[in-house]
Amino acid sequence: MDWIALAPAGPTGFDLPLVPSLCVGPPDRLFMFGGVGLGASLRALQAVTARPVVWATAQYESYARPGETVRFEVSERVRGRQVSQARVTATVGDREILTVVSALGARDVPERGQWTLAPDVPPPDDCPPRPLWPGRHPDDLHSRIEVRVARGGMHRPSRGGALAPDGNSIFWARPNPDLLGPDHPVDAGFVAVVADYVPSGIGPALGRDAGGNSLDNSIRFHRRVTTRWLLCDVKIHGVANGFAHGRMHIFAETGELIATASQSLILRLWE
Repeated sequence: MDWIALAPAGPTGFDLPLVPSLCVGPPDRLFMFGGVGLGASLRALQAVTARPVVWATAQYESYARPGETVRFEVSERVRGRQVSQARVTATVGDREILTVVSALGARDVPERGQWTLAPDVPPPDDCPPRPLWPGRHPDDLHSRIEVRVARGGMHRPSRGGALAPDGNSIFWARPNPDLLGPDHPVDAGFVAVVADYVPSGIGPALGRDAGGNSLDNSIRFHRRVTTRWLLCDVKIHGVANGFAHGRMHIFAETGELIATASQSLILRLWE
């Protein structure tokens, strides 16, 4: 079962009908998860250019809701021998939802190195599942991703209002095998969805019930390796003037770096 199922709509277009499992938010105000928009855009880009994504940035402009269909239109602006520069515009009717700019390609160069290392944490089976909000829609996006907290917290505060010493949270994530089956791909699209969990570190960093709405999501792919779980190392850099900024390093189970991601967010205090 492919959870983010794009339907071809012309030579460079793809449609994504929105259902609750692609959305987050209060049950009566669900909206497409930003990472779904970026993940679908990466799949569309790779399908049109036939090249893997190296880097992409999404700017979020509006909301799309269940029952609507999002059209992802790809424009390959420059095609070199090894690298493409391309854009995606995602719309619902005449309303723009997000814009993605990207670079894609691969080069046969043997040099290799990795200096960003995976943190030393317990394996997924030894970590507790993340807490989820009471009253959430039972079939929303969070039900499709199994998450286990390895260090720090997610979403909710854990220190009674005190700032965290380091703003760091670490968790494991994979497609929920009970709902998506054991063979759901952990591909560039799924990595982009998980990368949009940077806001989950804001509440634990502040020691308050807090989060944020993404203004952007930038992702850079280092290596593509087969893995069942993603190890996600979140660092909130700072919160000020009603905004927050953070990053995520994403590793395979083997410790190989798959991607790095960063975001800026509108700060939301929920209590």
